Amino acid sequence: MSDGSRAAALSAARRASARYRTSPWPGRLHVTAHHPAHADPLLTFLGGARYLLAADTTLLVGCGLFEGPETAWRRNFSPGPDELHAADAVILPSADLGHAGFLPQLVAEGWHGPVFATPATAALLPVVLSDAAKQFAEDAAQVCPPPPGVPPFRVEDVTRALALVRPVEFGSLHRFGGVEIEFGRAGGLLGAAWLRVRAGGRSVVFAGPLGTADHPLLRAPDPCPRSDVLVLAAPRPAAGGHLPGRFAAAIHRAVRRGGCVVVPVSVDGGVEVLRALTETGQLPPVPVVLDGDLGLEVHRKAAGELRRGARVPASQLRAEPPDGPSVILAGLGTADSGRVLRHLARVLPDRRGGVVLCGHPAPGTRAAQLANGARHLKIHGRYVPVRAEVTTLGGTGAFAGPEEVLAWATATPAPETAFVAEGDAEAAQALAKALHAQADWCAVVPEEGERVLC
Repeated sequence: MSDGSRAAALSAARRASARYRTSPWPGRLHVTAHHPAHADPLLTFLGGARYLLAADTTLLVGCGLFEGPETAWRRNFSPGPDELHAADAVILPSADLGHAGFLPQLVAEGWHGPVFATPATAALLPVVLSDAAKQFAEDAAQVCPPPPGVPPFRVEDVTRALALVRPVEFGSLHRFGGVEIEFGRAGGLLGAAWLRVRAGGRSVVFAGPLGTADHPLLRAPDPCPRSDVLVLAAPRPAAGGHLPGRFAAAIHRAVRRGGCVVVPVSVDGGVEVLRALTETGQLPPVPVVLDGDLGLEVHRKAAGELRRGARVPASQLRAEPPDGPSVILAGLGTADSGRVLRHLARVLPDRRGGVVLCGHPAPGTRAAQLANGARHLKIHGRYVPVRAEVTTLGGTGAFAGPEEVLAWATATPAPETAFVAEGDAEAAQALAKALHAQADWCAVVPEEGERVLC
């Protein structure tokens, strides 16, 4: 089957799938792919971590999956809007599914331009996207009633998408068409970057979630560069209490009961905690199960992103749950999809077991339902009682809090406009107000679909 006919069949199958039928994207944006020369760049906020910057060359910054309530999650199973296909190139700030998870579907629908990312992100993408493709396929097979649902993308789509990736080193200027792009280290996630784009004499900086400067494993973010327009992500809530100690205590309690502990994580989302616990000896001597392409392989591929002296724990690791107590790390972190569902279905009804939630779950997700005290969850068409102990850790401490993000952004001369366009809506409004009140910035929380001149 040709790429074109396969893309058409894929779109038709998704539209016909009763399980994943959704309302269309909100309105049509009518973004012009060929922007007049020497005009100010036109920036469109596409929702989530997706931005279209149209100048002499049109860039799609971020090509991620939507996270949140089921209505938002289902948008990942519909064909991408035409606006995404208008891009001449895609830029991935990180390998996280929120930044890169839609790329294989976009390629499956016929898009085939260059994809720019940092070397560490490029190294992690095969692990992240291949594992996600396998998880989505497993989820689709569980859809009830038949016929099976259509996953957003498959392993073969990942292979084609990876062939388009072009690594760009931190701190180097890369010219493409009529624009220059530059990556700086963002921290928080392996390979994560902020991005500066220079086009038509103007500069725009995109800074997704920033890592904390004192992260125990990852290097601190590079300073904020000067720009005409700054696009920020809302800061994530700070960690609550002594994270390693609370994490270890929850595992010790479950082990004493003779149960297993499930930790929903993204590809690298809980591994930093696991590493810190293992290196400090706080974890009990039980098997640690990494279900999927998680953990060691991820860290080996991006060892250059770690602080000097950080090391990978080599003991206690397993690929499958053994008999008896164990700690199971499985994706996805929202607990809305992936292999974590089969582990939750087994552990949640068991009063001996436990679930540890790292970070602040997005509202409406299964992880959020557990954090809010749900007595049952619907998993693969069946209700499962929640009898296991659920421990919510709050922030993991990997990301900068509101004060740290504010200090990072305002350490450079004020841009003409700052947009807080990614993350929790309440936190976005709070950061915009703080930028206005403390630094006298013009700070805006844009609407999805809004277009502005840069």
